[in-house]
Amino acid sequence: MSSTAAASAPASDASAHDTRHTCASLLAALDVHPRIAMQILRHSEIAVTMEVYTHVPSADTRRALRKLGEALGGRSQKKTKATYGIP
Repeated sequence: MSSTAAASAPASDASAHDTRHTCASLLAALDVHPRIAMQILRHSEIAVTMEVYTHVPSADTRRALRKLGEALGGRSQKKTKATYGIP
């Protein structure tokens, strides 16, 4: 993005660093190979991608959070590729 485009972009509470964490975590959740995620994020070492940027909860954690959401009145939603806009 050019500096002009960046200057005219709407302000956001999320920093570029935050969006990199989100991107890495979403790629992992979509089962994108770690080396591909590393290339997308432009990291030179796989350890940076996997140990610093990627946050993937265990299946038990996801299950517990889903139950908590349902108990708090949320609806159950199974994540599919369509959820992320992937054909």
